[in-house]
Amino acid sequence: MGLSAAMEIGKNGLNVYRVATEVTGENISNVNTPGYSRQRAILESAPPTTANGFPLGTGVKISTVERYYDGLLQQQMVNSETTLGYDTTKSTVLQQIEPAFNEIQNDGTGAAISSFFASWQDLTINPTGTTERQAVITTAQTLADNFHMVSKTLSDTVSMQNSSLVPVVDSINATLTNIAQLNSQIRTTELVAGNANEIRDQRDLLVRNLSTQIGITFTENSDGTTDIKFADSGGALVTGATAGAFSLDKTDPNSFAVQLTPAGGTLATVTPTTGNLGAILALRDTIIPGYQKQLNDLATTMTTQVNTQHKLGYDLKGTQGIALFDPAATNAATFNLNSAIANDTSLIAASSSAILTGDNGNAQKIASLQNQKLMTGGTLTFNGAWDGLASGVGLDVASSKTTVSQDEAFSKQLNTLRESNSGVSLDEELTNLIMYQRSYQACAQLITTATAMMDTVLGMIR
Repeated sequence: MGLSAAMEIGKNGLNVYRVATEVTGENISNVNTPGYSRQRAILESAPPTTANGFPLGTGVKISTVERYYDGLLQQQMVNSETTLGYDTTKSTVLQQIEPAFNEIQNDGTGAAISSFFASWQDLTINPTGTTERQAVITTAQTLADNFHMVSKTLSDTVSMQNSSLVPVVDSINATLTNIAQLNSQIRTTELVAGNANEIRDQRDLLVRNLSTQIGITFTENSDGTTDIKFADSGGALVTGATAGAFSLDKTDPNSFAVQLTPAGGTLATVTPTTGNLGAILALRDTIIPGYQKQLNDLATTMTTQVNTQHKLGYDLKGTQGIALFDPAATNAATFNLNSAIANDTSLIAASSSAILTGDNGNAQKIASLQNQKLMTGGTLTFNGAWDGLASGVGLDVASSKTTVSQDEAFSKQLNTLRESNSGVSLDEELTNLIMYQRSYQACAQLITTATAMMDTVLGMIR
């Protein structure tokens, strides 16, 4: 082994530590890049050679540039993001409808129900009084307005969830396409022994972003690609460089159906139950309609019970009473005061007698309806039913906030674990930078020394 071999070792060392310095510089420059995994140059001894029967080393080489990556942690983060996406969307929407049920900050539907029956109680004191009769009309109209407001809040929220499916599905499809493209780039790069670490980071970040919107499972393949499946149906979302696509069946403009065309498969209707998309469908089809049903039951039962009793009484003209509320109303949105009574307070049937127009018997019976258990199978009063609905919404909001806080804490913990494993530490990288700098200088000094020795040999020959 001659001086030329020593110079070759020095040259190889210069190249190796230059690359190692570049890797360190890449880490430092991407310290704040979302999803970036730190890398390191793996150094190993170059194959030895034999000189005069003795094995001698030939320097150092880089076997690979490795990224710090934990597949199990990636899976846990994906699952965590799916749960967080569902709970966050649910909590956000519930908080939007909560003010419609807030009886503390404003006089809501519960107060309107109490005021309506209180006006009938006042009417029992002076059954023929114009002021008292007008109060019944006013409180009835206020009650109708409150029912309309809450019903509109709920129906508008349902419509908003249905409309939001369009951008969400578009976003999911764009992410699937990007993941498939990155898969193709990774496979092509690594087939020619290239380094696709940064592309892998971009893809893994997209996978986590996708998991926020829908539930997924994924498999990492030997060629560097990642296959993704839809957790709710098992349909292939990404297979290698091929992406599936979600779509919406808008046959019913008020309730879009979600469809999936899997990668290499045929179109089919699916029902997402997890992630952001699953929460939107649950809110649109189950959660909010459940509130709406309770509100409608309250409105229709009040209509039926009050109208039934009102028609048993007699107005100021001794004529048998008519429906106080519009009998055609089928829900809270159509709950209205009978227009005939609204325009003529004498039609209010406060009396139980066709002869005694000043009698208050029927007004007392209508007022007593407030304390009768006529809701939910005879277990709740009108106010009790409303209080149950309002408190149910409040409890759901509080529970969803707590759940989101727990999800965020768990997600934060996983991100902290990822940072400790894959994140860039500037202190560590600066240490490596100094180490590689000194090694580079030593290799340069080796070449300088070998050159001086070569000059000495040449001088001796001359």
